[in-house]
Amino acid sequence: MYNKVDSDDALLESVKKGDCDAFNPLIERYKLPLYKVMYRMVLNRDDAEDLVEEAFIKAYRSIKSFELGRPFYSWLRRIAVNNAINFLKKEHRTRSEPLEAVERTLSDKRHDPVAMTRQKMLKEKITLAMEKLPEESRIIISLKVEEDLSYDEMSELLNIPKGTVMSRLARARHKLKKILEDMEVP
Repeated sequence: MYNKVDSDDALLESVKKGDCDAFNPLIERYKLPLYKVMYRMVLNRDDAEDLVEEAFIKAYRSIKSFELGRPFYSWLRRIAVNNAINFLKKEHRTRSEPLEAVERTLSDKRHDPVAMTRQKMLKEKITLAMEKLPEESRIIISLKVEEDLSYDEMSELLNIPKGTVMSRLARARHKLKKILEDMEVP
């Protein structure tokens, strides 16, 4: 009944009118981008999947309060990031697993095997380096790199002043650079 070209607002309007099936294309559209953000924050596949599922459930339950015309993914991502921050505060753990599923999606088969191997090795080293960062630094870098958010967007999402975002990001980049240098990554 619904397809990939239906706009977010058209689908959300149907959901608000009681058609729960209209929410499924939104899940399909945003589950992978949201998973990438959650994985980078919690560094665990199962926890990231749980956080994505929880974000969609919370969004669905709160859909009546969502204002049509606003970006749905930004709203959904805010719900997910807040959940992840709360999760990390409760759990205080840093488990990790390879990003095999995401890497399969991101890898381009047209490249030569040597370049693909180098790229995979670099991604693994970056993932290891990210694991060594404190949670606060990992979150801010993930939002900037994975989501390409502006300072203003990060400020709003994290509920901190723009200047704090800028200083935390600068410190996080410095820490990541130092870790990568220690790992002898060019």
